[in-house]
Amino acid sequence: MLTDFDIRTKLIERLHKDNSNKEYRIIEELSICDGVARADVVVANGTLAGYEIKSDHDTLERLPNQVDCYDKTFDKCTIIVGEKFADRIQEYVPDHWGIEVAYINRFGNISIKRIRTSRINKNVMGDTLLDLLWNPEIKSFLKDNKVRGYSNKDKAGLKELTMNFIPFKVLKDYTRETLKTRTGWREDLL
Repeated sequence: MLTDFDIRTKLIERLHKDNSNKEYRIIEELSICDGVARADVVVANGTLAGYEIKSDHDTLERLPNQVDCYDKTFDKCTIIVGEKFADRIQEYVPDHWGIEVAYINRFGNISIKRIRTSRINKNVMGDTLLDLLWNPEIKSFLKDNKVRGYSNKDKAGLKELTMNFIPFKVLKDYTRETLKTRTGWREDLL
């Protein structure tokens, strides 16, 4: 039976290979929906893609909440499951989600097989994207976009200003690029 670590290691290896000719960042355990959930693996390149891992040791108990948070946050969403959930995972995720199954191949190595390719998610929400940003990043963004009145605002106030004055696509692009290039983050991302 494969563990989360087994699947994650193979997935990240593949993601590095898939993105080798792009500017990208892989982020593990990213807090989403203001801390309500954590994305197992995120890739910020031309899109923001979230990967949820359910190993053979997991349950699907938290998955509905995770699906909701992923859908509010990521341009593309994919679930990678162990063989335990392979036959029934389609019942738990929307049609735009990618589905992949991790297994031990005939050579004794871990393989990940794509069952369904992810499609663009149209449910991303601006306030959820803003949860991914730090206050100084939002203030800089507002300043660069000539929005005034942000200096004494808390996170909720910054989010409200941004939602009122910044086009959604501009916010999406800024969030993705900020995550891709952020410095001073957790040590594992440097």
